Amino acid sequence: MNEYRTSESEGTANLPEGTAPLVVPRHKIRVRVMQAIYAYIVSETPAEEVYAHLLEELYEAAQAEAPQNADFLKELFFGVVREMPQLRSLIEQHLRGWTWDRLFMVDKSILLCGTYEITHFPDIPLRVTLNEWIEISKIYGTPRSPSFVNGLLDAIRRTLSGDASSLVSQKAL
Repeated sequence: MNEYRTSESEGTANLPEGTAPLVVPRHKIRVRVMQAIYAYIVSETPAEEVYAHLLEELYEAAQAEAPQNADFLKELFFGVVREMPQLRSLIEQHLRGWTWDRLFMVDKSILLCGTYEITHFPDIPLRVTLNEWIEISKIYGTPRSPSFVNGLLDAIRRTLSGDASSLVSQKAL
């Protein structure tokens, strides 16, 4: 379990005095799910095997500490896997001057996860989702990834915000 201990500053923002930081914050979950989606796409390994090898231990740590974060991990990973064709289609509708096949694989993984989070988690403000995936793209993507991810996820958000039946139109920015 020590593998998931946070640094001194990670997970400590806005915590009441005397409250321990989360061992498994959602940022870490997002990163690991993005990596697992990458592995799933590249290896064509069944989702359950990818989950067992890359996410199960993190899920168990989160379950012991913050069950809602464990649920977030499982839903984000398996939701992206389950809805990958629809997510890809939504992303492709917003690509300008690019095709899906030309995208950097890490950017694909980030966009799939970010799009799923935008469209399926009503309790997470859109700004949080956008900021998190942009930050992840700064670390794992190319130098151009952050602006690309920002532009694409924001375009998806704007399109879906205009549809009154969409969950996105009901979420806080």
